[in-house]
Amino acid sequence: MARASASLAGVSAPSTLISASGLSVVYGERAVLSGVDLSVTAGERVALLGRNGAGKTTLLRVLTGERTPDDGEVWRPDGLRVAVLAQHHAHPPGLSVRALVDAAHPYRDLEADLLALEADLGDPDTLERWTALHARLDDLDAFRWPARAARVLGMLDLTRFLGREAATLSGGERTRLALALALAREPDLLVLDEPTNHLDIRMREWLEGWLRDFRGGVLLTSHDRDFLDGVATRSVWLDAGEATPYAGGYSRARAQRDLERRTQSRAARLAGQEAGRLAGSVDTLDRWGRRSRALKSRADRVVVPEAPLPERQIRMRLLAGTAKAPLVAWGEHLSKSYAGRPVLQGAAFRLRQGDRVALMGANGTGKTTLMRLLSGELHPDPPGRDPDTGLPLPEPLLRVAGGVTVASLDQTWHGLTPGEGLHEQFERRFGRQATTLLGRAGFSAADWPKTPEVLSGGERARAGLALVSGLRADLLLLDEPTNHLDVDALLALEGAVQAYAGAVVIVTHDRRFAREVATRLWVIEDAALREVSGWGSREYRDPAATLQGDPPPPPPAPTPRQRLAPLEARLCSLRAELDRPPGTLSGREEARVRARAHEVQQGLYVLYAQVWQAEQYDTQVREPPLTVRAQHLGDAPGEGGMFWAAQDPTCPHLAWDGRTLRWNGAPLAWFGAALLGGALRILFERWGAGRVTLGDGGPTVTRRAYFAGLGLVRPD
Repeated sequence: MARASASLAGVSAPSTLISASGLSVVYGERAVLSGVDLSVTAGERVALLGRNGAGKTTLLRVLTGERTPDDGEVWRPDGLRVAVLAQHHAHPPGLSVRALVDAAHPYRDLEADLLALEADLGDPDTLERWTALHARLDDLDAFRWPARAARVLGMLDLTRFLGREAATLSGGERTRLALALALAREPDLLVLDEPTNHLDIRMREWLEGWLRDFRGGVLLTSHDRDFLDGVATRSVWLDAGEATPYAGGYSRARAQRDLERRTQSRAARLAGQEAGRLAGSVDTLDRWGRRSRALKSRADRVVVPEAPLPERQIRMRLLAGTAKAPLVAWGEHLSKSYAGRPVLQGAAFRLRQGDRVALMGANGTGKTTLMRLLSGELHPDPPGRDPDTGLPLPEPLLRVAGGVTVASLDQTWHGLTPGEGLHEQFERRFGRQATTLLGRAGFSAADWPKTPEVLSGGERARAGLALVSGLRADLLLLDEPTNHLDVDALLALEGAVQAYAGAVVIVTHDRRFAREVATRLWVIEDAALREVSGWGSREYRDPAATLQGDPPPPPPAPTPRQRLAPLEARLCSLRAELDRPPGTLSGREEARVRARAHEVQQGLYVLYAQVWQAEQYDTQVREPPLTVRAQHLGDAPGEGGMFWAAQDPTCPHLAWDGRTLRWNGAPLAWFGAALLGGALRILFERWGAGRVTLGDGGPTVTRRAYFAGLGLVRPD
């Protein structure tokens, strides 16, 4: 293909394009990068992975020379041409899109030199230089660059803006223009920070093919897992300042990383058990007066590796309202035009409880318009007349079932109020729940005063999702919620949407996210709303099909613990039949009941194994770096309970007798404070304890003092 000629200027594969060794960057007291080594060779496509804040953008800025590292060095060959796509784009005012594209011409200087040499081709030396330069331009396919640049602009839907001033474009259009300029420069090394933002599926698939055919080096970050799997030849995972290389894209790197962490955890656990066993044997021999020198030497040689720390997890919940209507919303004859251009024509749909609809399609096809119609921000156009008969068309119909509440998440502010602090607006809407909602979304007290304007795109998206969760709506409208979210937040959002009991319509260009969560797929093509039968299918259904014969999705299957009580009750009733006076049942009926009782008994044995083989607990809370679990010791919390760290049940526990909280063993420094904090959270917030004494003769913490310390009530 023509774009394959976008090649290296003077750098031949497999030469190293850029190399970094021992890079360290410190912000305050936090090491964002610590001794990172990285290199990119021609033909490689390297993906930087890691959660938001892991240092991916910082590493890109260091490699491109935008930031100087605190330690380490970066090597680049002389004459290396680098094109950078940053997350934030500001085009110079007064310049048109056409002028910026012309300025990105990578071979203009070489073509000017060629023209200058043509004036004196009679000189043998000049002719030789002209021939060599012409051959070089021919190898680079430089003379066809205008056609390649025009194709890039066309695929990114920018051709219609060539005469526009670049600074007047929308945010998404400026992002696509910056990507087009980076690709048009045809550099030796492409550095792309989140290149898939504001690209629809067609553009993402085209960009995948362009990068696979590109003969230079690529260094990129992205939250689109399918895109990373399709493009990256190698991945580098950043965590805690360190960089770990993996082969392939995101899925392959994630699987290998998870395997390594499980292996490290198991090795640390087994080595710790062995060290404890040997130490116990040494103590036993010492008590018996036996010689234990050899065993002590063996115990000293046991190396206990450090287990990987549990990764911080973002928790998301989307709580549904209380509406019971099976049909949540429906519409017919919905049309909308802008400046005479129809965006929607005669759209019709039905939404039911439990529907998870992915609304997909190219940019500008009317997805956001449909979402604004559903939310009530826009009204459908009044009916016109049939062009053939001249008769008036039916009136538009858009209804939401009685008692159904609707919550909408827009692309820009994600439902937040500009100019108002994060905690302030959550507290105004939800009162005491504000802290819990923000904390579950990954926001600490340091983030509370921030306004939406200073939050990053990912932070705004997470805050908006926390907001709609607190609203407890029956119909959620999420417009591009996956933009700017890192992969960990995407996974949390996937789980939240899958567990949501109401109806949800999601506009997204993330193919894997849509496949994971959607039960229905809508597309808008030629101003018509259609429902695709399935992924990869070319068959269409009617999105307004009646609910008859099309029941809502089945409820989730009951857990083994939920199935226990009905099965135990069934066994009791069968045994009661067998205990009836002799002669009540015939021989055949008694055999049938005994067989049924035996079958139920066997099923109960299976359920008992499933329920009791797992760790038993009544509640748990996340108290970083621990997950703290608790179990009642009686029928009520006031009768006592136990608290322990989920990651390591062998660590000392906390015991609660209804009045005093005591250590069951010596507390360890590294986790003692977290376990105590989690226990107090459960006692005061979940079990409703009035006061807790910390140890025998220790201080007493009251419920009011606890909540005053959190800033939720005024101190005495």
